Amino acid sequence: MADTTYKRFCISLLDRSIRSGDVHVFVHKMEGTDLKEIMKVIPLSYVLHSYFMLHEIFGRAVAETEKRTGRPSSVVTILDLKGLNMAEFLNPLSSPVQLARLVVKVWSEYFSDNMCKLLVINPPGIISLMFKVFFVYLSTNRLAFLHDTADLMKYLEPQAIPVEYGGTWRDDSGYAKPPEGCTRPLLPVTSADYRGSDDVWSDFGILKPPASKSYSIKSHNSCEIVRKCTQASRLIWSFTISGDVEFEIVRREAGKEIQAWPKITLTSLKLPEYGSVTVTPGEYVLRFHNPSTTWFPVKVCGAADFKLE
Repeated sequence: MADTTYKRFCISLLDRSIRSGDVHVFVHKMEGTDLKEIMKVIPLSYVLHSYFMLHEIFGRAVAETEKRTGRPSSVVTILDLKGLNMAEFLNPLSSPVQLARLVVKVWSEYFSDNMCKLLVINPPGIISLMFKVFFVYLSTNRLAFLHDTADLMKYLEPQAIPVEYGGTWRDDSGYAKPPEGCTRPLLPVTSADYRGSDDVWSDFGILKPPASKSYSIKSHNSCEIVRKCTQASRLIWSFTISGDVEFEIVRREAGKEIQAWPKITLTSLKLPEYGSVTVTPGEYVLRFHNPSTTWFPVKVCGAADFKLE
């Protein structure tokens, strides 16, 4: 899942040898990123779960540095908005806006543990106000908009700033192209990469997908899809939703619930939300909770089934 997502974005490695004092640095560039196209090949949940994995990477780097030095450590992320297609963000209901909103929610709720600063460089001029709305969940002391890359020197030492931005950091490992930029070129989306609504089933050799069922979930209510398996299997699911839901999968055993898939807030964009996980015999519950306070119910339409491993 992470590799499927990361290759579509222009990001750096988190090289643990590159630090400004005890602070690690991660770079994410938006130039060339077509979010509308990316949402045609991977579901939103893949992107969100990949950020959780990135959070884990940050945590391990921080823990290693703190253990070695005995001092507090953290991560600074440089987010370069140069070349971002602003037209994609004019419609508040568009896929890119919904993606940005939920990604920032993940940042605000989880990354504050390990990320001390988000440095936004090359913001898109007067429309940067829109991005300040996106980042409203982040405390102001963790966020800085820099209109000149030279201002990175106010926050980081030269060895932790890419040469491209006026520092001395180069990635000569073969990962970055060019080395002075410290990031890997993204893999562009082509029409041959587009995914269909039934592809997740055919991926696992299921030629006739199970019948979908529809559910209407009122505010602060939940619905469940319950499935039982008798042999070690792979649980596969696919669904569409009309608004934000909290989605999780649990295994019920002896009156207790054991998490089989972490809870995450998501919505379906260009693709259905789909995925799979290896399971042992037992009863599994796919739970959808509507966290909103509006009068409008969220509609869920989907199916889940097992495939023997």
